[in-house]
Amino acid sequence: PITEMYSLVEKTKRVLADIEGAKVGSYGHLADGDLHFNPITPSFDPHALSLIEPFVYEEVAKLRGSISAEHGVGLKKAKYLKYSKNQEMIGMMRRLKHLFDPNGIMNPYKILPWND
Repeated sequence: PITEMYSLVEKTKRVLADIEGAKVGSYGHLADGDLHFNPITPSFDPHALSLIEPFVYEEVAKLRGSISAEHGVGLKKAKYLKYSKNQEMIGMMRRLKHLFDPNGIMNPYKILPWND
């Protein structure tokens, strides 16, 4: 729900509170229900990443949201699709992709998880 969207930003700020220089930014099209969510650190921080993932995906699932919209989840996030889509939905997505791309040549492996 739109009224709950910013709570994700606030919760993530608390999760990253002990990481020096960490910030959480967001912007989006709230009227459409889209939140572009950007937790950042001054440099790559594996500890910060371990705090954020899967926390963010679990929180989005609690809010009944989705981790990606029109552009798919990409290679790095495919394993998190299960937080917002059940196996039946992922199976339907696979069948639709196969219907339009039976040879698997259009953006292979970048929308759906390679393995469940």
